[in-house]
Amino acid sequence: MPAITDFADATWPSLAATVASAFAMSPERSAALAANRAARLVAAIPYAAGCAQPRRIALAHLATFVLAGSEAARRDFDHGRWDDHDLLARLDPIADFPGGDPAVIGRGMKLLATVMINGYRRDMASDKAAVEYNPLNSGAWKAEDRLASLQAELAADKAASPLDSVMTASEALHFFWDG
Repeated sequence: MPAITDFADATWPSLAATVASAFAMSPERSAALAANRAARLVAAIPYAAGCAQPRRIALAHLATFVLAGSEAARRDFDHGRWDDHDLLARLDPIADFPGGDPAVIGRGMKLLATVMINGYRRDMASDKAAVEYNPLNSGAWKAEDRLASLQAELAADKAASPLDSVMTASEALHFFWDG
């Protein structure tokens, strides 16, 4: 299994370039993907978890990440009331890690959930104005409660820390899907 430091130093730029090429991204969009910390975390999880085919899994999840963030498919991936039942429901399309360490995967998904909720919090006013569903505006979720629970779980989870070189629990509170 490649070490997570290898991922950060050499693998991430290659993965980002492959996805940028496959999606025919402009140089600006390609640079934005390469700089996106949430995308980098999505790609790092299969490496940190020791999945048998980490590059394949990372590329598949990054493709979903890019597709979900595109104007053409965004609505198909947006949070809906059907996602309210489970904090990780919306992340299901990028939650398959065959052969990976469940503790590392769990930590990665909690970090991604933190980023997701942080985005919902940031977008509350614009979602309300645009009449777009947001679980924080609907009252289905309370950001502070969800984030406090995730932060407590992440703090208690010392066994799965290889992802901290990509994003720590406290850093996840300051990032969004788009940056």
